[in-house]
Amino acid sequence: MASLGLTLALAVLSGCTSAGSGQRGTPGGGGAGATESARTYGYGPANDKSIKYQPDVVIVEGGPNAVRSATGDGLTWTIDGKARGASDIKPGKVMYATSRAVGRVVDLQRAGDDIAVTLAPVTLTEVFRDAHFTIDRAIDESALVYQEIPDLPAAVTIPAQPRNKTEPIAYTGGAGADQTETVLALHPIRLGPGSKRPMPLAREANSTVAVGDWEVQPYRSSGNLGLKVGYKANENLKVFVDFSMKVDKLRIRSDVSISNGTIGSRSTFALDGIKSMAVDIAAGAANGADDNKKIRVEVPVEINIPIPGEPLMYSNTWKFIVTTALGGKNATLTAGGEWALDGLIGMVDGSLVTPVLSVTKSIMDSITGLSIGVSGIVFAVECKVQFGIGIPAAFAGPYAKLVVDLGVTNGSALGAPLARCIGAALDAKVGGGFGFNLSSDKLKALQALLPKTVKFELERETLAPFFQRKQTLPDVPLCTGPA
Repeated sequence: MASLGLTLALAVLSGCTSAGSGQRGTPGGGGAGATESARTYGYGPANDKSIKYQPDVVIVEGGPNAVRSATGDGLTWTIDGKARGASDIKPGKVMYATSRAVGRVVDLQRAGDDIAVTLAPVTLTEVFRDAHFTIDRAIDESALVYQEIPDLPAAVTIPAQPRNKTEPIAYTGGAGADQTETVLALHPIRLGPGSKRPMPLAREANSTVAVGDWEVQPYRSSGNLGLKVGYKANENLKVFVDFSMKVDKLRIRSDVSISNGTIGSRSTFALDGIKSMAVDIAAGAANGADDNKKIRVEVPVEINIPIPGEPLMYSNTWKFIVTTALGGKNATLTAGGEWALDGLIGMVDGSLVTPVLSVTKSIMDSITGLSIGVSGIVFAVECKVQFGIGIPAAFAGPYAKLVVDLGVTNGSALGAPLARCIGAALDAKVGGGFGFNLSSDKLKALQALLPKTVKFELERETLAPFFQRKQTLPDVPLCTGPA
């Protein structure tokens, strides 16, 4: 899949260290307990003398109360023109009003007494010259809030064709692969400039949102974080995928230092407490191959927690790819599995750490369905947890992410008298970094929306596999091919 981007917003807790000086902070005050404007726009810069900003950063005082609105793509922010610091905003400067309303100014327009400011993405080091962010925070998933970005740039794309078109599960590019893709302008996603639709206020309850012909729902429940994906645009094709992670005592551990505009090489950002992951898949096609679909989605909903007194905020985002290859009329395919995870996910002392994976419920035991031809489905997902600042399209700061590619196949019913062949492939990766890392299609979309003079300073990330396995049953030449 192309790099997925999801924003898990993380919660308030007891015993947290504050960002900036590393001293004890005051727990509480963020997430569901915050005001509507703070939940939506984040809090203002921290009043911490240990933090030094870059010389071109303009601080706008007033925090979320100085923000009037934001456009549905998260690029243009209307702020109170009378707020202290607003008169210093100029193209080329970096505006910092809240943890979301921060970026390099590329356009400035008066709107009565207010100012509409269009922002380009900035990295953490374009904002902070010297800072030290130390966090050891438990995450209360019940405090997460949901922020929809209805016009998120490049939210919907078509994945590149697999090289081997004869293989039903040949596409295994996964959430982290940089594939060439075609951007779709599907309702309600509008990728053109000048969006008039405002960014909605954050909400406490999750809900299903439409992305083209698909429906997506990032969710949290007691002890679970997950993503549900469905296709119900017509009666000919049905697809449902539920990817979930069981969590227990979920925590963020971060120790990120910035000195003279450079992030320390031994910085830490890791997620602890993900105990397992599970997936359930069900698909059916009335007309077989004629109904097959493929889509890549950067989910236009973030799960966020702004924390008062901290200059950054927690965020969780999701990306996924679905490719169906159902063969024959009235084809069906179902499968489900679960895998235990043990260990941290992310970066510790500058090095990537990965968990140990073990099978709890074998997906091979669950593959079933009927079709005249061979049927398959590929689902790739990326869950990203981040602590940072910036516009929704390019949130900047330390992050950890889990990337999972799963493909299943079910053999033709015509071969059942000899052997019904089933197969599955699982590829799991962990990624981490300290800036923003954009997929190629999102980068192109942002470049189309912003002036051509805007340059993007992308950060490199570390991404490594920690589990790879393929299996085909029964182990006979009819299913596995010649030896």
